[in-house]
Amino acid sequence: MEIKMHFTKVLGYNQWANGVFIDALLENGGAEEIRFMSHILNAHRIWLERINGQQKPFDAWAVRPVHELRDYDAELNRATLEVLDRCDPEAAIAYKNSRGEDFENTVSEILQHVLNHSTHHRAQIAILLRQRGIAPPASDYIFYYRG
Repeated sequence: MEIKMHFTKVLGYNQWANGVFIDALLENGGAEEIRFMSHILNAHRIWLERINGQQKPFDAWAVRPVHELRDYDAELNRATLEVLDRCDPEAAIAYKNSRGEDFENTVSEILQHVLNHSTHHRAQIAILLRQRGIAPPASDYIFYYRG
């Protein structure tokens, strides 16, 4: 499968999975769960800014109002699809990490990181929900394709 098509598919899944968790947080979200979901999206934004060469200081852990998260996620997904349309997935991106250290990764490596990072923190949200006796939403990749 062509890499741009692959990322288009998994970005669709990622937005869906974020959405089912955002729905759960709108109904039962505690402060810590909302903090993690905000972080997922803020980190996505930071990586997009790095790809676009517009890196600005931004708090990856800033908490956003839960009712704004779905629109924020949709905006990030649209911007990421635009990156896929105009960038070579193997193009090298030079950037500074949060400590000011210089690094270079390809667009595809960065996008894969964003996706893995999102999955990691959704799992943390699921654990936090379970600890409060709330069943987390099912967000497996295959469930997305089953519709």
